[in-house]
Amino acid sequence: MFHPVRDFRFIVLETLTDEGKSISSLHKELNSKGYKINRLLLTGYLRALTDLKIVKEKEVPPAKIYIPIRGRERDFYAIVGDKARQMFPAERVNSVVLFALNKMFRRAVFVDEMSRAGVEGNLPGRMASIEEKMAARKILLRSGFKIPDSSRAYVLDASELDGVDKDYVDLLEAILIEGHDLAYLIKETKQTKLTF
Repeated sequence: MFHPVRDFRFIVLETLTDEGKSISSLHKELNSKGYKINRLLLTGYLRALTDLKIVKEKEVPPAKIYIPIRGRERDFYAIVGDKARQMFPAERVNSVVLFALNKMFRRAVFVDEMSRAGVEGNLPGRMASIEEKMAARKILLRSGFKIPDSSRAYVLDASELDGVDKDYVDLLEAILIEGHDLAYLIKETKQTKLTF
């Protein structure tokens, strides 16, 4: 069934294979998965993805094949993990990533999600309660993500680590600036006094 919260772009990219698909075969597969979309709208959507260089178009007469350009599309977990590793010392990365995902998603975060962010090993914080874990699992299942029953979930509160809430703000700021190419809008600070 169609879920409006899930980004349609990721659904399309998951459905396309490395060999590519024609509009006709993509349309059939999306319909079989429960995503009802008009064929003309799908054609326009694929052309827009081509213009954005997210997919490439290949002529295979009499059809056009659409192939995802791998490497450009990273999911949000990878973006958060990569940026945290760039910004913070290694011993702080796990905490910042867990806190950021907890805060943004407003729920417990599973080990599987942390590994998608590139975080392995011991996780900080506390294990989620059964209720927190079930609520988080329900949200992920509704969104199409499969989480095993045995998967552990964690929560990190701001009180558990000094300055993690500031790190979270800095991380989100950096992701937004980089992701939307906003560096040109930021005031550059200049030294007004000469210090020795």
